Amino acid sequence: MLQEITQKEFLCSVGVAERTFYFWKKTSAETTKTRGRKTSPLNKLTKKETDEVKNILLDKTMSDLSPREIYYKIMDEDNKIIASVSTFYRVARRENLLIKRIKTSPETPLNREMPHLLATGINQIWSWDVSQISSTIRNQRFYLYVIVDIWSRLVVGWTLEDHEKTEYAVKMWKEALELQMVSGKNLTNHKDNGSIMRSGEMIKFVRDAEMIDSYSRAGVSDDNPFSEALFRTIKYFRDFPNNFDNVEIGRIYFKNYFNEYNYINRHSGIQFLTPAQRHYGEEKKILEVRNQLVENFKNKNPHRYSSKEKKYYPIIEVNIN
Repeated sequence: MLQEITQKEFLCSVGVAERTFYFWKKTSAETTKTRGRKTSPLNKLTKKETDEVKNILLDKTMSDLSPREIYYKIMDEDNKIIASVSTFYRVARRENLLIKRIKTSPETPLNREMPHLLATGINQIWSWDVSQISSTIRNQRFYLYVIVDIWSRLVVGWTLEDHEKTEYAVKMWKEALELQMVSGKNLTNHKDNGSIMRSGEMIKFVRDAEMIDSYSRAGVSDDNPFSEALFRTIKYFRDFPNNFDNVEIGRIYFKNYFNEYNYINRHSGIQFLTPAQRHYGEEKKILEVRNQLVENFKNKNPHRYSSKEKKYYPIIEVNIN
């Protein structure tokens, strides 16, 4: 039978002083006490007001704005104050809406499968995306929609708008198909998981045109590399103004830009040809001329070559992943 021991004897056996034990006990009791305000503050938002803030944060037209920008947008445009800036942030933090504020429909889950696309000629795979363009007016943005043929890098369609809407994207696609004189049948329509890309109107358009639907994996920019690279090229171009006074001025700029991009600028990804040269069948002839020039130069200057001369061959395949 085990011998009963006192509390003091037990503490001594485990090497804890009795004074330390009572200090721990007191500290533990204090931490269990409820601290802070016991009643709700008088200025606390009602459930209706909180839901209104949450719905504004989830509004698709506000999805690209910070809570602070939303606060001032509503104040300036609607002459209305719903809650303070800090309350907007508090609600956004609690609802996990500070980073992503776009609802995803359960009927159209985001793509998680890696796309494997291969183009061997023009008008086989068109990649498209939408990028924000800054305005000189505070809290105003423009939206640049661009379609690029991944095989030739030719920009086959674009538009600059005040808002991001599916109807603008569909109109751009129809004009691009007409300009390239293709119906869209068996053409791969590749894009990311943006709201307008997954809208019912866009899905219907793709199906009616008998195109092949293709999506990037959610959150993986490398799955749409040609569009991502194009937007970077656009925004780092030598005379890009960074912002525009209005959409009309922006359209004039991009009309000139894409004309230069397609017909004048030489693209490093296609052996420094212009996208138009590759798209409209001039690639082979130009590369043959280059090869002949290199051969002639080597024959005249053999001492300038320590290895085999460079040969230019058409790029046959372009792929994503």
